[in-house]
Amino acid sequence: MKLPRTLYNWTSLIGAVIAAISLFMIVFLLAVSFFIEVTSSYLGLVIYIILPIFLIMGLVIIPIGMIQRRKRLRRYEDPDKDRWPQINLNLRQHRNAFGIFAITTTAFLFLSAIGTYEAFHFTESVEFCGKLCHNVMHPEYITYQNSPHANVTCAECHVGHGADWYVKSKLSGLYQVYSVIFKKYPQPIPTPIHNLRPARETCERCHWPEQFYAQTLRTEKHYLADESNTEWDIVLKMKVGSEYHALGLEEGIHWHINPNVQIEYVPETEARMSIPWVR
Repeated sequence: MKLPRTLYNWTSLIGAVIAAISLFMIVFLLAVSFFIEVTSSYLGLVIYIILPIFLIMGLVIIPIGMIQRRKRLRRYEDPDKDRWPQINLNLRQHRNAFGIFAITTTAFLFLSAIGTYEAFHFTESVEFCGKLCHNVMHPEYITYQNSPHANVTCAECHVGHGADWYVKSKLSGLYQVYSVIFKKYPQPIPTPIHNLRPARETCERCHWPEQFYAQTLRTEKHYLADESNTEWDIVLKMKVGSEYHALGLEEGIHWHINPNVQIEYVPETEARMSIPWVR
């Protein structure tokens, strides 16, 4: 098969080898993850993020090598001849090159669409947040697995719906990756976290304040610090919402999120563990 002579150079060959190996590994690992039940979060990182980067890098290296080869060939020819590449499908080598380009481009776009879709869902998964990227938050991940929100993904609350906050979360995650690699993060993780998405756009999509129950009974189980660790139960009658629906958020423990209510307070420290003044 005849191809343009600019394609015959070591740079383009290296790029083609990198792209071919990356593509083979992506297909192979996809088959492994499809036919064999693998729960490792690192496999998804390799398939949907790392290998596609090498695939794109290899494809970019190929035309770079062709441009360099063309410049070297022009040194020994008329420098004013064929300044720009010409595509002539009447020539067999051009037809072959165009056919290979069309097939590989179509396959690349198809695989890129699938890979982008899978990468999006992978980076939104609980395994990605709890096992791969957020080793710092391992205690919180253990707590999450045994919490009432165990069936809700991390991203549903911490990122929410919409592409804008997805992009914001990933951009802020770049600095977090740097902090984890070079141990720049504080220990323990301080609270409150100032850059979280407002709860009105995440939590309240499920926990609708206007529809809370008026009163609920809650039992807190404690144990005394005596020799027998005597059980000590505290029964609380929680006034969650208004007794009458027409009152809305005027009463109950969620009255502070009423948009018509303004609360001012002064904490002693930034941690807000002690708030001596409230109005």
